[in-house]
Amino acid sequence: MSQEITKEIKRLELDITQVTRTKSLFNENQIQKIWNSTPARYKYTRPAKGGGNWTYIKASYVRKVLDSVFGFNWSFAIDTSLAEAYEVAKFTKACVVKGTLTGRVKSDGQWVEISKTQFGRSEVKFLRDVDEFGQKMPLDFGNDMKAATSDCLKKCASLFGIGADVYEPTEFMEITLIGSDENSNRAKLTKKRLESVKKELKAEVVNE
Repeated sequence: MSQEITKEIKRLELDITQVTRTKSLFNENQIQKIWNSTPARYKYTRPAKGGGNWTYIKASYVRKVLDSVFGFNWSFAIDTSLAEAYEVAKFTKACVVKGTLTGRVKSDGQWVEISKTQFGRSEVKFLRDVDEFGQKMPLDFGNDMKAATSDCLKKCASLFGIGADVYEPTEFMEITLIGSDENSNRAKLTKKRLESVKKELKAEVVNE
């Protein structure tokens, strides 16, 4: 049992060298923020196709995390034009866009850009009536573009690890990074857990 508790302590508390195998452009606090689990109040569920429920996070939460990680120094751009998206939507019934998220961090006194590119999509809603060519017209394609853009932002941010506990729940591991801000909520919770498992370990040693 003591070996299991010791492993639990090592799992919860990691040094930055155990997270990244080279010099990181992110500091300990930035990495800790990315590795934090998503607070329950920012998680939502909706029915999934084929049954069950799907857990998701909103773009507003992702923007808050990006603001925190990059100090508001980030930008997001959609590379797909409205005309291109509309042409694809006519055949696929889905609005698909390609976007790039760029964050900026300072390294050795110089600003460095880190970019992630992904695709986002949304289902296109159509009017019941058809046009002169017999095709259904979108109800509000601009709104479909906004939905696809929000999805694309979340997909790009997920490549940084934001929302990993939502998108990759079976692979996500909660940690506290040594050297990160000890006043963070995540650090406080992990510190309590560390104290608890250490007490269990001491109690077991005394009883042996």
